[in-house]
Amino acid sequence: MGPPNSVRRVVIAIAVLAVIGSLASCARPDFQYASEQPGTAPAGKVYFKVPSGWTQLSAAAITKAESAWTTDSTAKNLLQATAWQSAFDAAPAPSLEHVLGIDTPEQPTVYASLRQLYAEEKTSINDAALRDMVVPVSTLGSSVEILSDAKVSQGSAHGVHLVFSYDPGSGRASQVVDQTTLVSGGDDAVYLLLVRCSTDCYAKYRAEITSVTSSYTIQEGRNG
Repeated sequence: MGPPNSVRRVVIAIAVLAVIGSLASCARPDFQYASEQPGTAPAGKVYFKVPSGWTQLSAAAITKAESAWTTDSTAKNLLQATAWQSAFDAAPAPSLEHVLGIDTPEQPTVYASLRQLYAEEKTSINDAALRDMVVPVSTLGSSVEILSDAKVSQGSAHGVHLVFSYDPGSGRASQVVDQTTLVSGGDDAVYLLLVRCSTDCYAKYRAEITSVTSSYTIQEGRNG
């Protein structure tokens, strides 16, 4: 004699819920991956992971926004030398203003790029120049506090992993910038990974931010 119908129904319901839960966990991975598209960057390939809930902003949107914001010829030349870029925003209403703007983002933002170096840059690129690649930390005095500063390398690429707090002034909230900058072994390209948000945000999301920066990987091409 088998179990009562009520017992069988409970067992079936538990099994169905278990299957649904398993499917849901499979459908929503914890991370998404960003990578340089093959063939677009002769210095090599880059990839890293970000939490799945953070929104990726399209490369076309980044280029369009930068072109609209940039007016001087030097900046335009830098954009033309950029082989690849990627951006993510953890805010509920994601925006490139959070990633590329001057205001302090309240949720983590990620920006990554791979840019070819000009001939004149190759002779002067060093760790100090890499530290100042985004924010000129060497000249800002008390506005910047270095939290960590370490030399890093991947293959023949070498550079710095710098974390600093920054007070932008003008009533804007302080922020923490987590910056990884490397130059290729052939001194032909610079790799950048930048994660930043407000000081409180960085403390809250430090584990997630660390998962991004620790996953950053360079696979150098023949020129790297």
